[in-house]
Amino acid sequence: MPKRATAEDVAQAAGVSRATVSRAFTPSTYVAKETRTKIFEAANALGYRRNALARALIKQESDLVAIVTGRMNNMFDAQVFDELTRELQANRKWGLLVHADDDDVARLIDEALGYPVEAVIVRSGSVDSKTIEQCARLGVPLILTGMEEPEFDADSVCCDNVAGVHMAVGALVERGAQRIAYLGGPPHLYSESSRFEGFKAAMDRFGLEPAAVLRGDFTFDSGLSIGNDLLSGPDRPDGIFCCNDAMAIGILNAARETHGLRIPEEIAVVGFDDIPMSGWPCFELTTVRNAPQPTATAVLDVLKRRLAEPGSPPMAVRIEPELIRRRTA
Repeated sequence: MPKRATAEDVAQAAGVSRATVSRAFTPSTYVAKETRTKIFEAANALGYRRNALARALIKQESDLVAIVTGRMNNMFDAQVFDELTRELQANRKWGLLVHADDDDVARLIDEALGYPVEAVIVRSGSVDSKTIEQCARLGVPLILTGMEEPEFDADSVCCDNVAGVHMAVGALVERGAQRIAYLGGPPHLYSESSRFEGFKAAMDRFGLEPAAVLRGDFTFDSGLSIGNDLLSGPDRPDGIFCCNDAMAIGILNAARETHGLRIPEEIAVVGFDDIPMSGWPCFELTTVRNAPQPTATAVLDVLKRRLAEPGSPPMAVRIEPELIRRRTA
């Protein structure tokens, strides 16, 4: 494979100086029209493209944003990542994907900071105070998405989980459910802890006790397995709130296919997130919409404000949830 053409190669081919090539690729600088045309023709013939990272080191403006995310087997997280990258590119910024498991977040953010990133967007795991302080020392904004850390000096964009769960439990109660079970995710995740707090508060509001509190791993398989066990007993619930749609769809499959239950007449189910699959005719899942696109837009708005006003207080943006009524509750 031939080596990548450099600005020096273009200068030699066009018969101009290296500095003239640099000016030709900078829109705001003057270069004679004939000279610019000759340089562009030489660049096209050589397959030359400007080295954005090298330019970033000089200007201290890379337009590079690190996105720290977990495994993409979570359909909702994949949607959010897609919307984030779309928003970044629409704003002429480029995502540096950092794949992190929960216990790798701090280490991998530290490594990502070795690149000239303008900001770090965290979609996975938890962030400690040392990492946030390090970003602040380097002047790199850190934005938490899908989680809040009020005690830390970091910006955040997150769905109002508590309000969303109140809507979900309210829909189950309106349907006539009184023995309502809770199916959550891994306890260390912010989405789980905040939604469970919302569930307890909503049940208290209606004067109800949880029929069961169970936890999966936010996957369809865990919802299916837990649903098969939960619905086998004599005191099965008549309503289930699931912390995400994938587990709720697993519950629906267990209820219909294994136990032959009528939905929602014998058991009502409500999920959270509103992934596209939830609206498929075979599911028609009632759920709480946690829309990825407004989240991505809010993250970019926060980033712009933070870059423009680096000394301003931390910003916390709450995305308003919406109850989407379909056929399962």
